[in-house]
Amino acid sequence: MKIKVSVNFDFAKLSSKINDIINDYTFGYAKDSVQGTRNNIDKGIGTDGNKLQLGEKSYRSGQQALYNTGNMYKSLKSSGNTLTINRYGYGHNEGNFTIVKPPVSGTNVKNFIGTTENNKQKIDKKFMEDVNKALRSKG
Repeated sequence: MKIKVSVNFDFAKLSSKINDIINDYTFGYAKDSVQGTRNNIDKGIGTDGNKLQLGEKSYRSGQQALYNTGNMYKSLKSSGNTLTINRYGYGHNEGNFTIVKPPVSGTNVKNFIGTTENNKQKIDKKFMEDVNKALRSKG
């Protein structure tokens, strides 16, 4: 009895294409994160599902959280696989109070940078398709 084994994948082929696949993924994620972050600010919801809000004693109380002058909102851009935002916007997202002043009690403006769920599913699906395509061998 003979057993024939065939291989229908090629890790060498994947290895030669993985950098391009990862760059495509991060390019798409950065681009989609501009739209997603703006959507989060517009809707007043963070990526964690928590409401973005200004505290009762904030001088901007009653205004839209993270949109005072619009400068940070307008600073959101993607270039290649990089998302850029004003430094204080990043500080707000991370809750890093060495970059921005500590918020007043009741304020939550953390975790607003990210893509939309639909865009994430789309780019994740494309990533997996690209990996699977690169793995396939002709044999």
